[in-house]
Amino acid sequence: MKEKVLFFDIDGTLVCSQMGIYEIPLGVKQQLNRLKKQGHKLFICSGRPKAMLDEKWLDGTFDGYILNNGGYVEIDGKSIYENRMDYELCLKTANMLEELHCDYMIATANHLYIDPSYKELYNFFVQKGHFEDLFTIKFDRNEVLKRAIKIEANVTNKDREKIEKYIQNDFGYVINFDEHGSDNAFEFYSPTISKATGIQKILDYYHLNQDDTYAFGDGENDLEMIEFCRVGVAMGNACDLLKVKANIICKSVVDDGLEDILKILFSD
Repeated sequence: MKEKVLFFDIDGTLVCSQMGIYEIPLGVKQQLNRLKKQGHKLFICSGRPKAMLDEKWLDGTFDGYILNNGGYVEIDGKSIYENRMDYELCLKTANMLEELHCDYMIATANHLYIDPSYKELYNFFVQKGHFEDLFTIKFDRNEVLKRAIKIEANVTNKDREKIEKYIQNDFGYVINFDEHGSDNAFEFYSPTISKATGIQKILDYYHLNQDDTYAFGDGENDLEMIEFCRVGVAMGNACDLLKVKANIICKSVVDDGLEDILKILFSD
């Protein structure tokens, strides 16, 4: 089979903490190693920043990473693409969040920054199993904002309408916001990035095209890559919108769905 490029979301796809799957299942790992030996390229495609990838994602299984919703792309340890937020808009966003007393963190290509006074957001991620040294807490805010790819904020319901109105009136289409995980989580990032744009950067690098691509995901932020790739696979636990758009729906990872579909799509 001609060389293919496979793109995998993390949460709800390769692992599923809600179902008690915190490590890539052995059967999936075996399939990934088989595909790599056959010459196919494997990529993580996630909304996470690189700072949230622990060692199990950096063990050499994957050829690279599309992170920060497509804002940062890395192949074989080398950065090939980085799309930073517009500094002035980024600064206005941070000021707005501070005026509303909303906790937020700043994601750059390789690091996460948070004011140590933002205890609620900090503790949320630490309690999710991330190490306490996940964040840099001593930094020059304005310098970091010049390198920001994404801002993630914890917005309480009382401030939700204010932020939506502020975005609509002051930013229009120039800046996006995304809700995920809970009603209180907002992500702010450039509208020129998506998982699909990150995938295109990888195809350009390898001189391949969309016919060579496969995507595996479960959430709404996987929609662009599912629609972009020639074959889009939605997990059994995926949201309804993704299932509608996908070419294939497999079982959830807890039911060996990912292992099974990899065997079917890439039989020896």
